[in-house]
Amino acid sequence: MKTGRVLIVLCALAVPCISPSALFALSGQVLFIEGDVTVRSGGQERDAAIGDSLGAGDVVITGPDSLAVIDVGNATRLKLREKTTLTLDSIGEQTAVTLSAGGVFTSITRKLTGNFSVRTQSAIAGVRGTEFFLAYGRAIDPLPDVWLCVNQGTVEVSLPESGRTVLVKEGLGINIVGGSKLTTPRRYPWTRRLNWNMDPSGGTVTDRTDLEQAYSDLLNQDYD
Repeated sequence: MKTGRVLIVLCALAVPCISPSALFALSGQVLFIEGDVTVRSGGQERDAAIGDSLGAGDVVITGPDSLAVIDVGNATRLKLREKTTLTLDSIGEQTAVTLSAGGVFTSITRKLTGNFSVRTQSAIAGVRGTEFFLAYGRAIDPLPDVWLCVNQGTVEVSLPESGRTVLVKEGLGINIVGGSKLTTPRRYPWTRRLNWNMDPSGGTVTDRTDLEQAYSDLLNQDYD
């Protein structure tokens, strides 16, 4: 395991019996887009369109002032902020995506019946609850900072190298500094500005939160 790698463990409930109608879909779908959104698939790149199918290995990219809402199956929807690059590593009972740039909102629309994770350069994130936000921050150290905050449920964050573990509960956030240090979970004022909405019929879905403002909340804070 790489130095400074952070593990955020996913706990999911086992389901003893799944009806044919509830089997995991092996493809995702583009639900909503704004601005410039592209999909790389099989070595080719195309403009994304609402209703497009997405498969394992596809990469979704949002440009400046753009966003995308996608369904990756397993009751999971993702909202990609502007300037985000997200790879669908696997879709199905074991669903995993990799965030290479930008930020992503995760919403579990009903009880999970499988595993779901979001990977970054320094972290793997999973949920016990239903909604969390994960995004890159400043890149001062060899590995960039990663911000994580929880809107509903709980996320377990572990540093495998040191064995340290912390639970980030609903309403709290954490900064993974340089991929190796954890701030104490707390209520950060900047998280109140996050737009969790993924349904355009319910209002704007664009999130314009400036993550640079998040660093002012770190003043006088000690690391665990």
